[in-house]
Amino acid sequence: MSELRTNRIVPRDGLISGTGIGGGIIQVKSVTKTDEFSTTSTSLVDVTGLSVTITPTRSDSKILIMATVNVGTDNDNFMYGQLLRGSTHIFRGDAVGSRPRRSFMYYNGTGSSNEGMNSTRTFTHMDEPATTSATTYKIQIQCATAGEAHVNRSERDIDNAAYDARVASSITVMEISG
Repeated sequence: MSELRTNRIVPRDGLISGTGIGGGIIQVKSVTKTDEFSTTSTSLVDVTGLSVTITPTRSDSKILIMATVNVGTDNDNFMYGQLLRGSTHIFRGDAVGSRPRRSFMYYNGTGSSNEGMNSTRTFTHMDEPATTSATTYKIQIQCATAGEAHVNRSERDIDNAAYDARVASSITVMEISG
């Protein structure tokens, strides 16, 4: 005779909302970008290959976004990055004066030795898209002024075993029951 024992069975759609025990992970999607991307644009542009699409199973689900973006710029230059849901800017600072509102920024500093630098920007954000339609989360970057901004490489990017490593970036999204 067979016997089945369990402490709990969680429904396919996660834990039931409104019971005080929400927060079950329903699904996970992830993308890793290993090649480089560069831009001289002073307007936000999509980082090719750094977007992930998830189709929530429930309209009251939340989406937990975890991103790691490795960036570099040329000497004495600022760059900005932005997380978007579709074309909507999310996870950004408050509006104050004429300051840019972005998810992250990076300043390379002065001195040509800094052109071999790369910086890791990591963030987590809980979004509430209120939809069961396919939803794309993506990263955009821009130069604050004239110059060049990079993902997954430094500005200098020379072929030398001791310097200027190529690195990777990723976005992972999880549907969380309400």
